[in-house]
Amino acid sequence: MDWDDLRAFLAVAQRCNLRQAADMLGVTQPTIARRLKRLETGLGVPLFERSRDGHQLTEAGAQLLPDVRAVESVALRVEQRSLGLLEGLTETVRVEAGEWAAAVIVQGLHNLSDGPQIELVLSGTPSPATDRSPDLSLHHGLPGSGNELTRRIGAIECAFYGAPKFLQGQAAPLSDSELSALPWLGFVEEQENYVTMRWLQHFMKGRRPAARMMNTDLMLAATSSGFGAAVLPCFVADQVQGIVRLSSTIKELRADYWIKINPDLAQNPSIRLVALWITECFRAVRMAPEQDKNP
Repeated sequence: MDWDDLRAFLAVAQRCNLRQAADMLGVTQPTIARRLKRLETGLGVPLFERSRDGHQLTEAGAQLLPDVRAVESVALRVEQRSLGLLEGLTETVRVEAGEWAAAVIVQGLHNLSDGPQIELVLSGTPSPATDRSPDLSLHHGLPGSGNELTRRIGAIECAFYGAPKFLQGQAAPLSDSELSALPWLGFVEEQENYVTMRWLQHFMKGRRPAARMMNTDLMLAATSSGFGAAVLPCFVADQVQGIVRLSSTIKELRADYWIKINPDLAQNPSIRLVALWITECFRAVRMAPEQDKNP
């Protein structure tokens, strides 16, 4: 199979739209359609159901998707190794990310010890170096339209967590009605635009949070104290003693994360290496075995 055909399949699966997939890969819409047709002809099965609402995966397409993503990971590792052979990558690469995405890549810093230096800044946080834009930025959900290059890098699972007392002798997961009755922790008012906060407000039916916190560390501390329940990233909360997972993973909050790169920097070896390293950081989170946090 042609890797370009598989990339076209991934792009359409992610965007459900030929035009948007073409924009993502920097090719024309007829090129995407031709590559899809070639792939479907080679496999002998339709991979998408086409309608006025876009392209949705067929059962065969859904079964193929994990394997194609695995191929993508291998291709990225090969490219990463080829870039790792280059010497003198001593540039500083400035990366902007939200709190959860930043936590993912911090866990993988030891794998970039011989590469470019990383300068990590949090999205929405004032920085003294206001005259310098990030070289790369990470986004929860597909970034808005623009001329930047984008690449899907993975996803972060999250769930409700709290002290064991909230289970009241029951086995997790709790029902939605049981969860919505718990004292809950939210973000501060300035962060009400966060996807997680908007979902929580709807889920809790407008009920006020027991307290508001500015970051995940504070929520973890409050959750560990038994004060309330919080939506937390599983890769962090599953490692914290004294709290348990109260719910299943929340599918509505499992949005893909994307990396955005200025097209003028896309061929810079340091930028490419860091982009591939970030993808591997997210892959490590996805491949990590789920820990049983429930009694």
